Amino acid sequence: GITVETYRGSSKDIMAKVLAETQAKRYLVDSIESTPPVLKAMRDSKLLTPFNAPYLGKYPEQSKEKTGKGLFFWASARESYIGLAYNKNSIPPAAVPKSYEDLLKPELKGKLGFATSDTGTRVIAALLKFKGEDFINKLKKQNISLFAISGRALLDVVISGEVGASPTIFRNHALVSIEQGAPVAWAPMEVVPTNAGGAALAAYAPHPHAAVLLTDFILGPDGQRILEEFEYGSASKDYGFKRWYPEEGLTTEQYENASTRWDKLLRELGRK
Repeated sequence: GITVETYRGSSKDIMAKVLAETQAKRYLVDSIESTPPVLKAMRDSKLLTPFNAPYLGKYPEQSKEKTGKGLFFWASARESYIGLAYNKNSIPPAAVPKSYEDLLKPELKGKLGFATSDTGTRVIAALLKFKGEDFINKLKKQNISLFAISGRALLDVVISGEVGASPTIFRNHALVSIEQGAPVAWAPMEVVPTNAGGAALAAYAPHPHAAVLLTDFILGPDGQRILEEFEYGSASKDYGFKRWYPEEGLTTEQYENASTRWDKLLRELGRK
């Protein structure tokens, strides 16, 4: 068999590790799977090499980072979708939101919670882009509860009934809880903020052929099937809702500036 050495870390840790090793001319990384902000920073630092893969024709354009000549810097290998999870014992069917506008329903006042983690900021990004800042100001009147926890932890709060619903919950987390019998359901809004993990090749890969094979596998049907077993979505499939990638079309600097604004608006959401 092939011995594979893996490293798992936060976005900042991965970027710092690869950059430090490259500056020291210690080329250890072959392939990378991380989020678009990290991959954009690596691209800008010339730490990625363009590639193509046999199955990329099935992937939508917005899930691939083009570099010209039919090549790409990365493609989405796995996706997580942020939508509304609600407690079926707390929220009556008629009050369940089917769109962001429905979050303003009087029946939901005092029953909504937002995570202040990355999932919450990405929902704010979607609200700002598709509904506008005036809508976010209207949402403040719903007495939103903010939770300084992850979206996954907030799902447990929804399951407990402490909060009736939250639009900051990952689909894959909700599906696992539903399979375990939790009294929750998950629904997409008209636009679904999407977290993607992209597969890419390192610019100075010591084992470039192995890196290509691994990337081909991850993006191919067998790799995607494995990821779907863990309830991750595949960019190559249609799940019946409109995906939106907050990083799309933004430079690293633009994304960082936008993230700062999103976070500020999120924290102001809990102020009456």
